[in-house]
Amino acid sequence: MKIFVCEFISCGGLYREPLSGGLLAEGLRMRDALLHDLRELENLELLSSYDYRLSSPELTLSTMVGPDDDVWQVWTDLIDQSDAVWLIAPETDGILLKLTELVMARGKLLLGCPPSVIGLTASKLETCRVLSAAGIPCVPTWSAQAWLEQFRDSKEQGWVAKPDDGAGCEDTVHSCDIGQMTDWLRQGRQSTHIVQPMRSGMACSLSMLCRDGRAWLLSCNRQLVDSEDGGFNYHGGVINGMLQFQTAFGLLAQNIARALPGLAGYVGVDLIGMDGNPTILEVLEVNPRLTTSYVGLRQATGVNVAAQIIRLMTAQDPDHFELPEISRNIVEITL
Repeated sequence: MKIFVCEFISCGGLYREPLSGGLLAEGLRMRDALLHDLRELENLELLSSYDYRLSSPELTLSTMVGPDDDVWQVWTDLIDQSDAVWLIAPETDGILLKLTELVMARGKLLLGCPPSVIGLTASKLETCRVLSAAGIPCVPTWSAQAWLEQFRDSKEQGWVAKPDDGAGCEDTVHSCDIGQMTDWLRQGRQSTHIVQPMRSGMACSLSMLCRDGRAWLLSCNRQLVDSEDGGFNYHGGVINGMLQFQTAFGLLAQNIARALPGLAGYVGVDLIGMDGNPTILEVLEVNPRLTTSYVGLRQATGVNVAAQIIRLMTAQDPDHFELPEISRNIVEITL
């Protein structure tokens, strides 16, 4: 099987723009961890591309993307040469959705979520609406415009505003000053951002495999996030740093998979564990792709997660799929 591994930034997605330091570092870590796992598997040939300002990964075929190239044509050619495609890309501006639709249009095996669920989860607002309707606790979420019109006099302790389709902590702020938040949103962000109340709980996440409404929990993670100058900084996480609450995480994983049965392959979910009772979990967003936690999963679980994902995605009868016995090691990854 030939697999095209496409991590958006390192594969040339910003080849005519400055390389973003934080997101580039995360992308390279995820790409290299995935390639490491895939290289161990037999009967696989790996293809990829790389930004001309970066080093080439050591693969059978790695195509450089230069400033005069058409990166989408390069990717299309590599998709055509492959049997399957593994995408790591942000939902921002519809990038992951566009890539996914391209893979499906070329008739290749997609090692991830289909366009329908990517289109849904790309919107934090819509994801919250669907999960809340299924009885899954979510951090209350409003469009920026709705918040400006209806919630400015609320007595919440503070507010967080972020792009509805954003990845990471880009263009995200928090403030206890309603006037300050109002002014910031009115600088052209009314139609692009969402607003959520500030929560004082613990930032955490879960990593799971999904298919056909079922979930297999891989890890319960604590995120390393701090706030500075009204924004947030993500520094990595502790894989299985919330292991004592595994039962609550596992139940939530199953409920999310049932509410969003299109989820497939690896999925990460960002959560808030409430102060005083971390088993009370509220969903912030669902990431239908590899997340940075993947970097530590091999050491945390003791198994080749990429191999399990391929096995799940190619199974004729996923009802009989089960993970092998996995370890629950605590692993810290830092960026």
